[in-house]
Amino acid sequence: MKNKSALLLLFIANAISGFAQGLTMLSIPWYFAEKNESPMFFIFYGLVTLGSLFWGLYAGALVDGFNRKDVFLGTNFIEGLIILSIASLGFKEGTLPTSLIVMVFATTFFGYIIHYPNLYAFAQEISDPKDYTKVTSLIEIVGQATVIASAAIGVFLLGGVDTVNNLDFLGLDPIEIKVEPWSLHEIFLMDGITYIISFIMIIFIRYKPVKNLAHMDEGDLKERLKSGYDFLMKNKLVTIFGVCSYSIFVVMLVERFTVFQGYVKKVLIEEGTVLSLSEMMYAFGSLLAGFLVGGMLQKMPIPKSIIFFIFITTLGLFTCVFIQDNWVFCSVSFMLGISNAGSRIFRITYLFMLVPNELTGRVNSMFNVITTAFRLFFIMLFALPFFEKGVNISYAYLILGAFTLAAGLILIVLYKKLLVLTEKIADASE
Repeated sequence: MKNKSALLLLFIANAISGFAQGLTMLSIPWYFAEKNESPMFFIFYGLVTLGSLFWGLYAGALVDGFNRKDVFLGTNFIEGLIILSIASLGFKEGTLPTSLIVMVFATTFFGYIIHYPNLYAFAQEISDPKDYTKVTSLIEIVGQATVIASAAIGVFLLGGVDTVNNLDFLGLDPIEIKVEPWSLHEIFLMDGITYIISFIMIIFIRYKPVKNLAHMDEGDLKERLKSGYDFLMKNKLVTIFGVCSYSIFVVMLVERFTVFQGYVKKVLIEEGTVLSLSEMMYAFGSLLAGFLVGGMLQKMPIPKSIIFFIFITTLGLFTCVFIQDNWVFCSVSFMLGISNAGSRIFRITYLFMLVPNELTGRVNSMFNVITTAFRLFFIMLFALPFFEKGVNISYAYLILGAFTLAAGLILIVLYKKLLVLTEKIADASE
């Protein structure tokens, strides 16, 4: 594998910043759920998602228009500066206003929109085509191991710990363990510091592109975006496949940020411990997918694998509607983690093969616009008063399951045509 040291540094930097990001994005929705202000958060999330429609387009042009290492440096520095500034204000005042909490969420969310396209485009740029699946699987494994760590720490930091561990079997006295719940500005401080650490590590990345890129400054922003749009219009089957395969990602983002917290609080009637445990199980599932895709699942045709994961997702979402139990919920989170990560690895590998590297950012921007429109619809739908009453939030899982079911059925109808595309990819890579 080429550029091993560059990939290693990239993975480590991504893991360090991703650890605190995961904790931040777990703590903010839970903060609003604890205050019974989830509808307010839904509105904020909807506005942030709406803003991401425009930012996503520009971010794709940045990914394709600038050196990808420089993009990492710039985004880490800016995000770290913003979050550290907000954290310092929290320490000064002892608390943070809602506007600044939402600003941290928006900063992190907008950061994701440019970070992950840039991460995968950079990995594609410095990897051989034969290593695409291995590299995307490694990105998934490292990323989800980080999520597991942040979710495990989240159990202690969000809810605190006040217990006594009995060690009689070792002949030792009992040990009292007490951890006070962390405030948001303390979590934000840790988050901001990890951005700076990641920034420093990225400075030392040295690499040689596998092939010279034929892009960078061909025209203004409008012309760059049009080239991505034109590619998808000329390859409609790729476009349909991309949108349908993104259906799992769409429902996972909506579920994690809008439905997840209300379901735990109102349906399961539980606290932050179950929230973090479910997040950890989700990450374990994603981690397992990273290993499975590199093994037995890699032997399956890409369209069949995506369809398989979509129907696993649908089953899990429907299960949450009809079986309302803590352990069943955590088991479903494990299934959803496998499905989302597995489909992402196959989808990215597929698009790596089909989309020229110089168009990767822009094509991803087009997919981002489409999937953001779907997410925005669901966010506004679940913000309706109906879903706040009693256990009605569980019906959100039914609606999301119907969405993935429809996507799976479309792919089944197009399966034979999609196989032809896959065969072309295999022939081109030999």
